[in-house]
Amino acid sequence: LAEGAYREGVRFLQQSRPTQADQALRLALTHDPKHLAARELLAGLQLEQGRAPEARKILEQGLVETPTHVPFAQLLARLYVDQGAEQSAVAVLEKVRAQGADQPEYLAFLAALYQRAGRQADAVERYRQALGLRPQEGRWWLGLGISLEAQKNFPAAGEAYQRAKTSALDPKLARYAEQRLSTLNKAK
Repeated sequence: LAEGAYREGVRFLQQSRPTQADQALRLALTHDPKHLAARELLAGLQLEQGRAPEARKILEQGLVETPTHVPFAQLLARLYVDQGAEQSAVAVLEKVRAQGADQPEYLAFLAALYQRAGRQADAVERYRQALGLRPQEGRWWLGLGISLEAQKNFPAAGEAYQRAKTSALDPKLARYAEQRLSTLNKAK
């Protein structure tokens, strides 16, 4: 029943009928509160309609039903960040850390939140984990450099900025990496 209602919700969305899609997806969750795809789609639909509080409730309930589902945690954490509740975002992500240990996007997101919270050692550790899984990601090298610099580990920060600079980065971020590298080289 849940799968049928979910498929009907998908069909309604494809037909640009969001109200009916919402009803079908809610019905799917009534039949099976642990239907991951229905919950993700319903939360996304709520966000598209500008109903972030409703999406937050759907995701929070999803984490009650399936506490180790990393995509729910990531989306909920992003909602918390948008609301200025970064500590709540960190708490949500930390609860699924074991499940997210092999997911570079998750690790980098957690690293960025640690960095904002001033938890530089934790940020460095998570950035290094993420980069171990995807070493070509320039944004993460830049984040690692920022956290290492905040720890006053200038040689390692310089290496991270250099790696960021030589990777595919947005031009503004590449300039920032170059500026930080230049500042560190002048301080030597």
